[in-house]
Amino acid sequence: YIPGYDGYVNRDNARELDTQLRNKLALSLEANKTSLKNALNSLTKNKKLFESQDLDKLDKKNENVIAKLKSASRGYSGAFDIVKIKEEKLNQIYEFDNALISDIEIINNSFNEIESNASANTDIKTPVENASRALDNLISKFDQRELILKELN
Repeated sequence: YIPGYDGYVNRDNARELDTQLRNKLALSLEANKTSLKNALNSLTKNKKLFESQDLDKLDKKNENVIAKLKSASRGYSGAFDIVKIKEEKLNQIYEFDNALISDIEIINNSFNEIESNASANTDIKTPVENASRALDNLISKFDQRELILKELN
């Protein structure tokens, strides 16, 4: 379920709903900061500070994704105006939004796994790589979604 999707169809407040979706995605990624802090504390406690460099890189990437989601244009001027948008394009946007929400869940699960593994003093390399790859995938999908919105202008 995508919050406000009906609003896209009705278009009355679609720009605001687009902003709300992006803010919801960014807020969900913000929660990963706590997981990384907890993982870093565990690494410090377990004398594995050399592994913290990977967490720093991942934290920066997570921050960049959050910033991109928050700073994207607030809907495109023509995209959400009261014009006839083909249902096919609306469905395409809906599918991208669904994919973004699914990707966020994958990312958050990877961050939780990093925290759990660090706490259990087990390998964090694989979940760090998974989280990094999932963040890259999210950005790629978000960029594709932005292109669709630009085409609607």
